[in-house]
Amino acid sequence: MAKKRKIKLLDETLRNAQQSLWATRMRTESMLPIAGVIGEAGFDTVCVGAGVSFESAAMYLQEDQWERMRLLKTKMPKMPFDVLVRARNLWGWKAQPYDVQTLFLEVLQRNGVQGFKLFDGLNDLRNMQHFLDEGNRLGFAVKVLLGYNESPAHTDAYLADKAKQFVDAGAKAIILSDSPGVMLPDRAFSSLAAVRKAIGDTELHFHCHTSSGQGREACAAAIRAGTDVFWTASRPLAWGSALPDAMAIVDMAEDAGCETDMDRAALAEIADWFYWVAHKEGRKVPEDKPFDAEYHRRYSGHQIPGGMISNLIQQLADRGMSNRLDEVLEEAGRVRRELGFPHMSTPFSQFVGVQSLMNVVQGERYASPPEALQLYARGGFGETIAPMDPDVKDKLSGGLPDLDMMEGLDEPLLPKIRAEFGPFDSDEDLLTFLFLHPAAYQEFRANRKPIVDRPRPHPVACLIDEVASKHKTLNKVKVRQNDAITVDFQRTQ
Repeated sequence: MAKKRKIKLLDETLRNAQQSLWATRMRTESMLPIAGVIGEAGFDTVCVGAGVSFESAAMYLQEDQWERMRLLKTKMPKMPFDVLVRARNLWGWKAQPYDVQTLFLEVLQRNGVQGFKLFDGLNDLRNMQHFLDEGNRLGFAVKVLLGYNESPAHTDAYLADKAKQFVDAGAKAIILSDSPGVMLPDRAFSSLAAVRKAIGDTELHFHCHTSSGQGREACAAAIRAGTDVFWTASRPLAWGSALPDAMAIVDMAEDAGCETDMDRAALAEIADWFYWVAHKEGRKVPEDKPFDAEYHRRYSGHQIPGGMISNLIQQLADRGMSNRLDEVLEEAGRVRRELGFPHMSTPFSQFVGVQSLMNVVQGERYASPPEALQLYARGGFGETIAPMDPDVKDKLSGGLPDLDMMEGLDEPLLPKIRAEFGPFDSDEDLLTFLFLHPAAYQEFRANRKPIVDRPRPHPVACLIDEVASKHKTLNKVKVRQNDAITVDFQRTQ
């Protein structure tokens, strides 16, 4: 009897999913009660953070992301952790020197992280090479994202060539990443099959968002194409603009004749907990929305993330121009093409979105480009995926020569930071300072909240709390369990 192919799942509930749906505002207190179950559910890896996690935890929750990692590890001691690393930028838009990059990896390792996923919005290996080298030296499982956008430049041949380049440079796994969620099933199959052929037995991941309603079908195609690992989320934080539901991937794998190590009862228990968290925090649970061909056509043109679109809507409203959103999004499609089809994530989605807004508002294209976009045109962020429109490049660069994007990275920054802003309590504290600006760091230090580690409440206790909170509107509540136990709560005067 032939051995079944095994499909593995990587859990992104605590990172990518809550970033997509909850603006990275999930409190550690909501993670810890269910962490032990997540750790025993059969996942290959659990992602516990990214650059934005440090900023959001400190600025909006007054929590320490490093402490979060350590507490999660106590609940999941056997589970491999990873984080997403945005190449040499790490956070923000400025490239960080090599000594900062190395320290970040060393501190991740000390805090229980065994692997990381490396991402550059231009798929430029130069932006990732130091992390690759240092990650392999330190013994990390280093995975590299291969960013996909819907564009003439992102051919199967381009993706296969890049994947081979990343593996040759030291990547232990390749992740075909459709973060916009625009990949149609046929394209998912052909792209992943091409990448699989290029990288041989190297582990192949598929990461897709389900923004345009094709995520389920794209994942089914990815299984047929030979994908090893799928990024998933617990059902209350799955679908919509997030990732596929873990249970759905298990079903697809089994339907395709494959097997997984996943515990269905554990997945149901995890989902039950996050339904409760979503209810308590007033979060909507997304639907697995159907495919809309017209929406897909329009969205594929600009691929502006949902959070950025909300920002554009607000900026137009502030100017009394709310009726011009469609015009801005259409302009974004042109700007994206003229800039060489960068991956529509930070900072490039901001470049495209802001410039498109200004082009429409000012009535003149590229009249006042941001300084960062001018640096982009001069090669300051790396080699563009496709050649820039030459007229736009000339206008943005102002006739100045291209930059040496590697210049200054080998000049140590940490001694200067310690001398000017230290002493710091620890390397973790120093890195938190770098993730924030000085004022935000001081505010975090002044308002930092202790992380509460409470046991998971019994469902009956949750029920009583809910009933108690509605005592002014409910007269009677009847609870029945398996037709065996009936409890009546009668309101009294």
